[in-house]
Amino acid sequence: MPIAATMSLGYSLLYASFAYLLPGYQTFKAIEKKGSDDVREWACYWTVLATFYCLQPSIDLVLAWLPFYSVFKLGFLLGLWYPSTKWGQVVYAKAFRPLVASYEADIDKLYMDSRTKLSDMMGQQASTLRVQAGNLSGRATMMLKDIQQKTMNRANKSAARAPA
Repeated sequence: MPIAATMSLGYSLLYASFAYLLPGYQTFKAIEKKGSDDVREWACYWTVLATFYCLQPSIDLVLAWLPFYSVFKLGFLLGLWYPSTKWGQVVYAKAFRPLVASYEADIDKLYMDSRTKLSDMMGQQASTLRVQAGNLSGRATMMLKDIQQKTMNRANKSAARAPA
């Protein structure tokens, strides 16, 4: 296996471990521990990670030319979940929360409007599908009756031709 492919595989494994596997396990532990404030900490982490994941293509486009960019990105992910740094909570409190809070009403309105439109669209599609299914069922019934009639006619012709 070429060195570049091995490095890429290694980076992908580290990235998945630091971004998803280890934090996922820590979230599990926080949820299962009764009376713990850790759930909020991990909710902050997952919120920041989801935002980072959505912005990553744009960030990569701008910063990928930097030497050791992948190492810095991996370090950032490590810092997001590592318990002593708590960067997830810091980024959430200093950047994510103020930004989203300032647009919360607009985001809620967009969400509700989109949900209503999607629901209406799905209702229209369901009605159309019901009509089409009814039409198809009717045609299938007609075809089956036609096949049955033709089979009966053939059977009657065969019986009429048979010597008595």
